[in-house]
Amino acid sequence: MNQELEYLVQLQEIDLRIREQELAQEQYPSAVTELEQAIAKAKNALDHASKKLQKSESEKKTFEDQIEQVKSQLDKSQERLNSIKTNREYDAVHAEIEAQKHMLATAETKSKNFLDDLTRMQANVDKCAAEFEQIKGENEPKIADLKEKIGSIDSKIAAISKERDVIIPKISKQYLRSYDLIHKKRKNGKAISYVATRTCGICYKVLEPQLINEIKRGLKMILCQNCGSILIWEDRSKGNT
Repeated sequence: MNQELEYLVQLQEIDLRIREQELAQEQYPSAVTELEQAIAKAKNALDHASKKLQKSESEKKTFEDQIEQVKSQLDKSQERLNSIKTNREYDAVHAEIEAQKHMLATAETKSKNFLDDLTRMQANVDKCAAEFEQIKGENEPKIADLKEKIGSIDSKIAAISKERDVIIPKISKQYLRSYDLIHKKRKNGKAISYVATRTCGICYKVLEPQLINEIKRGLKMILCQNCGSILIWEDRSKGNT
């Protein structure tokens, strides 16, 4: 193969490595954000469940205080029975006692419901706490690893770019100009198409037998008439040449 074509192959390999790092530089921050949001979501769920439990516990305490007040009133009402002198007053206090006893019976049922609700809420808090710890434990190391990679990307790109600077002077302006035009307009950065059979490796256009022979010889730069890629013969028994 023409030496300059070999340099172009090396140049593309270098540029693809640079592109890989640039993509990582674009994608890693969003990956970090996604992992951090997963932790925050789990933490919010835990906080919400905990606040709901605390609120119910506070309501239960208030309810229990009210029950104690009713019990105290019932005790006082029962004591008053001993000092009552008229039937009318007796009937009034007796009715008062019956109402207080009914309130206490209703309160006992509500108290049981409170306990059942608190048990379910506590179980939900425990579940949310376990999920939060799991997600945090899984994601924090990933976040640290991604941040470390983000911090090293610039230096990696700089190191690879030095390899590019070594190759560039070895390629003629004509070849380099053609390569750069194709490389810059491709999102994936691939300017070279490897031909292994009868088709272009990028657009899959069927190539003429004579053109394939010229590609195999590799004496000059040949462009695909359909997609404009630089056509390089791929010897699958030896790898790219």
